[in-house]
Formats: sequence, structure tokens, C-alpha cells
Amino acid sequence: MNDTALARIMESPQLPTLPAVAVRVLELTSRRDVELSEIAKAVEHDPAIATRVLKTVNSSFYGLTQRVGSIRQALAYLGLETVKGLVLGFSLAQAFKGEEEVLFDFEDYWRRSIYSASAARALASIVKCGDADEAFLAALIQDVGMIALWKHYGDRYIQVLDIADGDHQEISGFERRHFDIDHAEIGAAMLDGWKFPTHIVDVVLLHHHGPEVAAQDEDMRRIVLLATMVAESLGPDPERAQKALRQYEECCSTWFNLRRGTAFAVLKSITQHTDELGRMFDLKTSSNPDVDAILEEADRLRRENRVTAPSPEFPENTDQLTGLPDRNAFQQRLLSVFETEAPAAILLVGIDGMRELNREGGPGSGDAALAKVSDAVLRACREAVGTQASVFRFVGAELAVVLQGDSVARAGILAERLRASIRLAPLADERLGLLKLGASLGIATRLEGTRNLGTPDELLRAAMMAISEARRNGGDSIFAWGDGEPVALAA
Repeated sequence: MNDTALARIMESPQLPTLPAVAVRVLELTSRRDVELSEIAKAVEHDPAIATRVLKTVNSSFYGLTQRVGSIRQALAYLGLETVKGLVLGFSLAQAFKGEEEVLFDFEDYWRRSIYSASAARALASIVKCGDADEAFLAALIQDVGMIALWKHYGDRYIQVLDIADGDHQEISGFERRHFDIDHAEIGAAMLDGWKFPTHIVDVVLLHHHGPEVAAQDEDMRRIVLLATMVAESLGPDPERAQKALRQYEECCSTWFNLRRGTAFAVLKSITQHTDELGRMFDLKTSSNPDVDAILEEADRLRRENRVTAPSPEFPENTDQLTGLPDRNAFQQRLLSVFETEAPAAILLVGIDGMRELNREGGPGSGDAALAKVSDAVLRACREAVGTQASVFRFVGAELAVVLQGDSVARAGILAERLRASIRLAPLADERLGLLKLGASLGIATRLEGTRNLGTPDELLRAAMMAISEARRNGGDSIFAWGDGEPVALAA
């Protein structure tokens, strides 16, 4: 763990804070002599939280035969840990909900969180290990550090998430490479500061580690890991979902001796509660996946004893939308550039207003804009510097241009030409009419014989910070990374 990076984020004024009711409940439940009436009074002090707790305990999720009318009754029927878990869960959801204009994908974040939490509770009840509602809470809050990273780093963190391309297992590695710390370490520090129980803090800290480490409550950590696999198996990527499902089945058997039928029954049970939980948490989540179809596909692959992959219509490492080499090809190119000490540069090109474009014209409008910009950038690079520039689809609505040779000294001039080319390549959209596109550009340069930006990661990170500054400047601008900070070249 990088203590400097952790301290910088933990001292950030952007760090999310826990609502007063949650702080008070944590304070009270840390006392051995606490009276249930004190906890009930603290919860009832926040009518919105108290109402949600009562709605939830009276829902089919808990299946009580007698209706509960007060927080004191809820504590009596369901116990302290259940009510505490619900209060903290609702408090966190209330504190960390997204706004319409932010780029962080809160819908995906809460989809994963609710699936994981529901699965953790079901699994803990089945394997009879520990408290099911503590497992629910641990799974619900395991990724809270992601929100802290986004609050602190803004666009830079969104770019790292884009690089991970939705693969949650890879996110922590990318975070450590770019920020010297990951969301598990930050989340654990946040929970420790909020006086969460130490075994839950430990589970959050270690939830991206494998069997080489053990938590204070290893059974709970394994349940949370299994719950995360469930969330991944119900995700939008079919290949990744099947991979997670196979891992889930194997770990259920190895860790808790659960048979395949029992393990898969958990998937069906949690999707029945997800919509209800989403409403209780006042969260927007996407529609439930077809679990039967997922399990049928798993059975088919099991019979064939292989994982099928569709034959690509495009060459390997080629982006299907733009026809450009993809991010994997970009990374390979960047590594080859650093095999010599020759000068090199990266230009990142991002379309401005993509979120608004997709909202007003639909997802197809954004794809059309990216394809249009890709053609314009590729043509401008060929005309300006020929083979000294390589153009790639980077992440999201961004392209990457790698420069070598004499063209490195003209990176700023090329960036201005690219911006002009994009402006002169209007997009005809049947729903929105003729649109003029704008772009933000970020430049990072490694000069010959210098140690500055001496690794591929450092050069890419500098370009990402430059384009982030261009966006913060209002877009349609060019920034270069120089002397440790972004510098405006054109705005």
C-alpha cells in the first residue's frame, strides 16, 4: 500500500462522508452495553431511513409472517445486525447516489453492489457461516473506494475504468498502475475511519486477493468473493459471464462443498429480489438478466467441454466500429516504441459532448460520430506525417495517436490540424440534423536522452492528465503535459 497516495485521497475534501444516522448507529453498536431502544431512537431520528428499513423488513426479501410497525419491533424480530446492516446500506446508497451529469456509471455500480449483496446474504444463509446480514453489508460496500477514486481524480479515473473495459477483476491492477493504490485499500481505510467492525474492514481490504491470503473472517471473505462472481455472471458480457459462472461453481464446491444445483439456485433466488431491493434503496438498476438462458448456455458449454468463441469478422486486435487497431494493438505499439531511446509522443483525441449526443440522438449517434472522427484523424495523420503516426481506438470515445521520429517535434502542430479536421467533418444525423463535432486533445512527449516520462505507463498517464485538463477547460482545446503539469496550447 502506498501511504502517501492513501493520505492524499483520505485528506481530499471530495471524499464522500457518511450520514449522521449511520455514524450514530455505528457508535452505539460498538458499545457492549447498548440498549436496543437507544438504537431505535437513533434510526427514527432520520424518518427517511427509518421508513426504508420498515418497508424492507416487511418485504418478501425477509418473508416475515407478521407485519413490523416500528424500528423497535424490527430489532426484536430480525436482530441488531440485520437492522444495522440495512441502516448502513441505505445511508451509503443515499450518500453515494449519482447525478445525471456525472460520467461515473452509478447504474452499473449499484447493479453490481445489489447483486453481490443479495447473493452474499443467500450464500451465508445456505452455508451457515457467520451472520448473513453482515455478509450482505460487506458485499454491498466492498467497492466504495471506487467512488472515492472518482471523486478525487475525476476524468482520469473514468479513463482507467474505460481501459479495464468492464472487467472488474482487472480494475484494481489498473488502479495501482495509475494511482499507486486501489479501491479496496481506500475503501478499507474509509470504513476503518467510520468505525466499521474490523472483520468487515478486512474483507473489503482483501476482496481482490486470491487464496494466497486469509482474512480475519475468511468464511465471510469467501462468501463475498462468491457473491462478486455471481454479479459478474449476471453481467452484460456473455463470455465474461460464463467464465465467472464456471469459477463460481468450482469455488462453491471447493470452499463450502455446495453442489452445482444448490449453487445455481442462488442465482435464481437473488434476481427475484433485485428489483425490490433497487426500489427500497431508491436506486436505478438495469433490468434483470435471463438466468435460465445463462444456465442453459452453461449446460451447453459443459456438454461440449469447451468455451466457444465466435469467429471474428475482423482481423485480430482490430476495433469493429472504427476499423482502427484496438487498445491491445496500441499497448503493443507503445511497448515497441520504448525498446529504443528515440523520441516518442502520444496524442489522445476525445470527442466532446458524447454524453449529450447519445442522450439526444440515441447510442447510434455516438457511434456514428466516433466513426466520422476516426476517418478524419486517420486521413489527417497520413497527409501530415505519413507512416510516422499510428492511429488506434483507445477507450470509449477516444483515439490514440503514437508518433515517432521527426513527427514528435510537430506534435502540437499535428494536434491543431486534427482538431481542425474534426471541425470540418460534420456529422449528418437524421434525428439531430447536421452537427459540428468538437474534440479535446492531450499530448505527452518523451524526448531523446531524457528520463522524463521514461516508461510507457508514465507517458500514457501524462497524456491522460493532459486530455482531462482539456475537458475541464470546457472542451475543444489542446493541452500538453510539460514540467509536471498540463499546459494549454490552444483553447
